[in-house]
Amino acid sequence: MTSLTPKQMLDLQERAADALQAVRNIRIPVIAAVNGPAAGGGLSLALAADIRLASENASFVASFSKIGLSAGDLGASWLLPRLVGPAHAADIALTGRTIRADEALSMRLVNRVVGADELLGEAVALAEQITRNSPAGVRLSKRALQANLEVPSYQAALELENRGQTLLTRTEDMAEALAAFVEKRPARFTNR
Repeated sequence: MTSLTPKQMLDLQERAADALQAVRNIRIPVIAAVNGPAAGGGLSLALAADIRLASENASFVASFSKIGLSAGDLGASWLLPRLVGPAHAADIALTGRTIRADEALSMRLVNRVVGADELLGEAVALAEQITRNSPAGVRLSKRALQANLEVPSYQAALELENRGQTLLTRTEDMAEALAAFVEKRPARFTNR
């Protein structure tokens, strides 16, 4: 990195940032299954996911602060405090210490910790559980959760949610979900 010109380095940073932004912008939920170290950019990639699962072998480290760079890289300085709170975020970012899976769970950095041999199966099961829901409802839920991290007020969040709910009441999937509920059967969603 030190051999790059500032413009080359900025281009590299922007391409990497665009890639992580693309992960956050995917219309479907993203599940990170971490089974080893998530360091530096790997930490930022895990943070960009909607849900994070970890094996007992997982670890998380803001390693850039140990090599003369900032832990504020690829969105980490924005995402980390929102996930774990400002005190834990400062601890992770400023010390560069390794956070093991159990500690990551206790500070809400990950949603759950499972055995290494169970990790991918758990991630797939979670994805399957999500896919049993209305695709449009899931998509708008993800959008609302992300967008409302940035709105300035509760009122703004309500306005966004109200528009989403109104749109969803006009879908065939909503009518199917209500019929399935009344008939006590699983809904058959068509994404319409």
